[in-house]
Amino acid sequence: MKEETKEIFLKIAVNVARFTLAAVFVFSGFVKANDPFGMAFKLRDYATAFGLEQVPFFSLVIAAGALALLEFSLGVYLLFGMSRVQTARLTTLVMGMMTLLTVYIWAFDPVSDCGCFGDVLVISNGATVLKNIVLLAFAIINLKYYRLHLKLVGHNTQWLVTLFSTVYILGYTVYCVYALPVLDFRPYKIGTDLKAVSNSQSHATFDVKIVYEKDGKRMELNAEDDDPDSTWHYVETKRTRIAAENSLKAANLFITDAETGEDVTEDILYESGYTFLLVIPNLLHADEGCIDLVNETYEYAQDNKYGFYCLTGSESEEEQEYWREHTGAEYPFYLCDDRELKTVVRSAPGLLLLKDGVVIRKWSNYQIPDEYVLCDRLENLEIGTLQQEDKILSVLKSFFFPLLAFVLIDRIGSGFSLYRKWKRKSKKMQLLKMED
Repeated sequence: MKEETKEIFLKIAVNVARFTLAAVFVFSGFVKANDPFGMAFKLRDYATAFGLEQVPFFSLVIAAGALALLEFSLGVYLLFGMSRVQTARLTTLVMGMMTLLTVYIWAFDPVSDCGCFGDVLVISNGATVLKNIVLLAFAIINLKYYRLHLKLVGHNTQWLVTLFSTVYILGYTVYCVYALPVLDFRPYKIGTDLKAVSNSQSHATFDVKIVYEKDGKRMELNAEDDDPDSTWHYVETKRTRIAAENSLKAANLFITDAETGEDVTEDILYESGYTFLLVIPNLLHADEGCIDLVNETYEYAQDNKYGFYCLTGSESEEEQEYWREHTGAEYPFYLCDDRELKTVVRSAPGLLLLKDGVVIRKWSNYQIPDEYVLCDRLENLEIGTLQQEDKILSVLKSFFFPLLAFVLIDRIGSGFSLYRKWKRKSKKMQLLKMED
């Protein structure tokens, strides 16, 4: 009796560990697929820390997608108990490598956080190490007792689950590259009042230095210092982030006029009515394929008396002049921290529409509205109104409902197969009785 109780307890413990691993891998993989550019930015931080700054960004986006596919697929295989030996071995290998990496990050602090769960859940490097140690222990338990895994689908249905989950996560990743993350967990998501979230954060998270020059010598003054005499010439305004760890939790938008260096954050965010914000972190690396539509949107804004501002991290006049010459841009430039702009919208260029400081629309460079969309004043158009929906529930249904259907089909098929075997056996026994 004790042996049976021990066996039951062990089976429960092993499957609890397995389902925990499955949940973490599915969640982590999905988060990376939801925001592939965000994961690529984190990989860029890793590459820089290890002296690999020259790795092309496009390669990092592909790596982010591959990592999302690996983690998500492992989670699905663990969840359904498919290919138990290979899945247990690969899970243990992945967790072992991740644990070693996070121990290194915790010891030497090359990046602020591991980026395991993107913007959804940011945890300290120390907490990440503890989390991975626990998951590694679970992975080892699963490897040792893989025969105790409960299988949710039979062998004949495994290929269908594999095909669906692979196509789903790859398609979802590509869509989020094209059309921005479906689920936005950053402080600039649709529905956010930028006036409210930026008030207490924007100025506190940057050290602002105003640079002047005279006879080849430069002088840096704090924003609150008095201006020097007229013999000194203004050069630039330098902004250094001093609270990067909070950048994923609060809006840190600090906007200055490219020509005067004046802080115009409140002037733009408190502007009444509709305002377009064109976001281009780096003018030299931006996609120029959508520029005609951007220029048309600017002309539309001018015709209808809406605000239109280009926010960029490119401070040099040469870069701004290059953009004007190559795109015919007539809109004004305003300066922001380029990393913050990458948080505002995962696209370069990206376009935001504000109404009284509230974000009501966001477009990627592939979705800039054309003349057929902007066919009337915004007050009379659907895009001019804030429309929020529960996207989380929609995403969950789009993935788990088909998988549930596969499980039910498999169970029904298994039951029908058992029924046929029972019928054949019963018929055989009847024949034997008749012969007797």
